[in-house]
Amino acid sequence: MKTVKLLILIFLAISSVAFAHSGVKDENVKKRMMVMKAMADNTKIIGQMLKGKISFDANEAKLALERLSSLSLETPEVFKVNATDPKSEAKSSIWDELDEFTKLSKDLAETTEVLAGSVVTINDLRPALKRVSSGCKACHSKYRE
Repeated sequence: MKTVKLLILIFLAISSVAFAHSGVKDENVKKRMMVMKAMADNTKIIGQMLKGKISFDANEAKLALERLSSLSLETPEVFKVNATDPKSEAKSSIWDELDEFTKLSKDLAETTEVLAGSVVTINDLRPALKRVSSGCKACHSKYRE
């Protein structure tokens, strides 16, 4: 049951990111959305492996986690400019608390880098996805509409 809830949350996050891009006019907001979409796409790879929609591939799972780490480090950079757009889901508190926002991004980068080195079997994916989701939620619950 927990796995189903986790996968539903991931699907909703990915879906909202995909629909959010249409009509965005501000280039800075587009860049942020593209980074978030790339993060969702890499998280989706792990979720699809867990659900058996794609075959487990330890190297691909590791690459997805490494990309998540890199994207997490990139996240504060794409938020440096306080840009707005009606389609943006970013709360203004990001710019008031940029140091905390950056810390959460770096924490996720470190976590996913460690996880990338620990995925050997499909049994390693569930705890990895749980930790990735927790890292995403820590930021989204505080800084996303």
